[in-house]
Amino acid sequence: MGVRLFGASRRAGASPLPSLSDGLIPIFERKEAMPELSSTLPVEAAYRRFRRCFYLWYAGYDLCFAYAVYTIFFSLRGLSVLQIALLLSWWSLTSILLEIPTGALADCWSRRALLVVAPLIKALCFVVWFLADGHFALYALGFLCWSLGSALVSGTEEALLYDTLAHYDRRQDYERVLGHGMSWKYLSQAAGAIVGGILASFGIQWAILLSVIPLLFTAGCALTFREVPRTEPAREIHYLQHIRLAIRELCDNRLLRYLSIYLLGISIVGEVEEFDQLYYQLVHLPIAAFGAVMCIEMLASALAARLAHRMKGKAAVFAGLPLIGAVCLLLVWRFPSISGIGLILLAYAVITPVRILAESRIQHGITGVSRATVTSAINFIIGGLYIGVPVILGLIAKAWQIPAIYLAGAIQLLVIAGWVWCVRGRLNGTL
Repeated sequence: MGVRLFGASRRAGASPLPSLSDGLIPIFERKEAMPELSSTLPVEAAYRRFRRCFYLWYAGYDLCFAYAVYTIFFSLRGLSVLQIALLLSWWSLTSILLEIPTGALADCWSRRALLVVAPLIKALCFVVWFLADGHFALYALGFLCWSLGSALVSGTEEALLYDTLAHYDRRQDYERVLGHGMSWKYLSQAAGAIVGGILASFGIQWAILLSVIPLLFTAGCALTFREVPRTEPAREIHYLQHIRLAIRELCDNRLLRYLSIYLLGISIVGEVEEFDQLYYQLVHLPIAAFGAVMCIEMLASALAARLAHRMKGKAAVFAGLPLIGAVCLLLVWRFPSISGIGLILLAYAVITPVRILAESRIQHGITGVSRATVTSAINFIIGGLYIGVPVILGLIAKAWQIPAIYLAGAIQLLVIAGWVWCVRGRLNGTL
């Protein structure tokens, strides 16, 4: 989901986690046994190779045919709107509980290994859903697998990207590379939505099951990553120390606090988005067109992501773009229709650049040794505060119909835009 948004290196020769044995496959071997970047490969060529592999990984992790239809899949399997909302809240709960533990794991273990394992665990979600046959508990189990996979990715991918760019002396490219990575992710979601819609027209269960295939490919892409020296001092820090240091940095770093509040405010669009398929059903959009609509959404978001780095340094966008999104959602609430779908897609697209800029600013603002843990801690805070939001939105829909959900989203975007405007003096150099 939307919040379905968001280290210290081990010294050479440091021991692996006690529970790992020397006999496991290479991706789980201790760091000194992992291959280093080839000295014969020119630096520029190695950098370009990393970017290509990173983009492939980013795209493959979200190339899931189920994205276009999974909410309506639950509805067709007999779940009520409130049951679907409970599942989404369970998804949020499990995600936030796993955030910080997996972030600390990424700071004291191989980030590459986590990026190999994560898509395999996420793939289990779709297998379980395919076999669930209407059983609520099995759908919840599937979401648990998805949460664990995504928690292993959250914080890990940003930290690996930042450290690799720092290794090649390309820190200034972070916004550009992250934006391009997200644009490839959105493009893959667009392709997945089209295929998912086609598969659903033959049988919605096939869009669920066949989502496993791209995730297997993604795990293979992660095998091409190489560990590089991390930007933090090379000193041994234990697992629990990473958690304590991350909490201390969040308390002491005003920049991170402001950015966390901002991400908290704009993340409402991710929660609202979960009910889009029910809105499509309300306005009588044919189910075969669900994938096409998601494809358009992802193409628009991909374009917005690629343009994000051009907005760097323009403080007005942090208030202006949420304001535009709020106006779009207000119109959707007031005039529900098929044409309102375009306004929904526009609202989501305009939030994409400011999310990228805020997340990249967080990476530049982290000064401590626990980069992945700090990133995961921020996601934990946001996820924790949003844990009951799907149920609240579900109750709003039950009392005042589905369009009222978009009114709630618009109000929060107006609040965050107003907050940025009111504290803009204190945010100079921050947003």
